[in-house]
Amino acid sequence: MVLTVVAVATYAQQGSVVVKADPRVDSLIAMHVAHGRAYPLVEGYRIQIFKDSGNDALDEAHLVMDKFHEDFPEIAAYLSFQEPYYRVRVGDFKTRLDALGQLEKIKKKFRNVWVIKDYIYFSENQINQN
Repeated sequence: MVLTVVAVATYAQQGSVVVKADPRVDSLIAMHVAHGRAYPLVEGYRIQIFKDSGNDALDEAHLVMDKFHEDFPEIAAYLSFQEPYYRVRVGDFKTRLDALGQLEKIKKKFRNVWVIKDYIYFSENQINQN
């Protein structure tokens, strides 16, 4: 049996890199950022925790939102009305998988909850979290 050992020496080089780009790239990036600020809604998912109609539905929706904020202060809740129903949906999830992860926690406090495809607020902070 023959054993061969090879030693390789590496040397670090120091220097600088200059990137030359078309100035229109910066313009396109600025336009993209401005569009995102003007239209912050994107397709995503929320968890619906309440849906009802009737004379007391709005009051019940507010009670559900208050209870939700007590139990999950870090997750946003949204009240909407689409005739004839009041709805409370929570969260701004980019993927269904993200929403399903929270669904299990929310199920422990609320009955009849499910993931809904919806328009969500997508911020730059969410990009940095993942």
